[in-house]
Amino acid sequence: MTAPRRRPAVIRSPWVELRVTVSAEAAEAVGEILRDLRGGGLVEERPAAGRVRFRSYLPPSRLLDGPLRAARLRIRELPRYGLDPGRITIARRRLPAQRWGTAWRAYAKAVRVGRLLIRPSWVRAAPRPGDLVMAIDPGMAFGTGMHASTRLALRGLGQALARRQGAAVFDVGTGSGILAIAAAALGAGTVWAVDSDPVATAAARANARLNGCARRVRVADGSGMGAAPGRADVIVANIVAATIIELLPEARARLAPGGLFIGSGIVAGRVRGVLRAARAAGFQKRAVLREGDWRAVVLSARPRSGSPASAARRTRSARPR
Repeated sequence: MTAPRRRPAVIRSPWVELRVTVSAEAAEAVGEILRDLRGGGLVEERPAAGRVRFRSYLPPSRLLDGPLRAARLRIRELPRYGLDPGRITIARRRLPAQRWGTAWRAYAKAVRVGRLLIRPSWVRAAPRPGDLVMAIDPGMAFGTGMHASTRLALRGLGQALARRQGAAVFDVGTGSGILAIAAAALGAGTVWAVDSDPVATAAARANARLNGCARRVRVADGSGMGAAPGRADVIVANIVAATIIELLPEARARLAPGGLFIGSGIVAGRVRGVLRAARAAGFQKRAVLREGDWRAVVLSARPRSGSPASAARRTRSARPR
């Protein structure tokens, strides 16, 4: 007689919901602080104009108090770095015992960006004719399409790949792999998805398999673009302004002629600084995409001095008029 199968154990200990409300100006930094807690999901809401509320879901642990105290301290010290968080409210509560991830998944929904219909893997959505449907399960990584910065990056990718079918794409800081998988759906030839977080790369690999594009979307562990070979026609990075600025010189060196760099995850007040750094790195602005308080920059590489294009410009300027 065969013994009955046991159901997998379900964690019944109460999880912790951490709610943090700050100004839109400080949202980028606070989101990064909360992601450092490695919770089971992060939800961003807009309770009022100029205000952002985060809900972070954290597993039960006797050691949780220390990281929470450190996160509170980092948030309250933001004015020292030139960011005004406005009135800060931080609250925590225990959630009823439930399966892992149920709490934050309740907020997830399908998102449409151009031809892309992105749905969490547990949400059903009815496609329209011509839709490119993607199923994404972020796990503990960032990227479901619900965040404005992700939607802006997707818009930029759609525009960039409309005339670059078969392009080579690098997705730096891939998170759940949503941008890399979208690039494959939009016609990219080879896509390299790179992240320094093994949790993110595991989620990206799983999502590439889920969407049937694991052969075209190659996921690599590493920082920057070091793990991606060759040059890219399009580089996309949905991270934060400070990291984008650090990334720009490497991105300029790794772009193929005529290529584009798309940087998202930038709050409105940081755009000028990113564009100044872009000019210094050898880029020129093509567009700034906007949604609410968030921005994405689309940059093209300026021809280097001594290149055929720059020589042609010098010849034209030297002709008599």
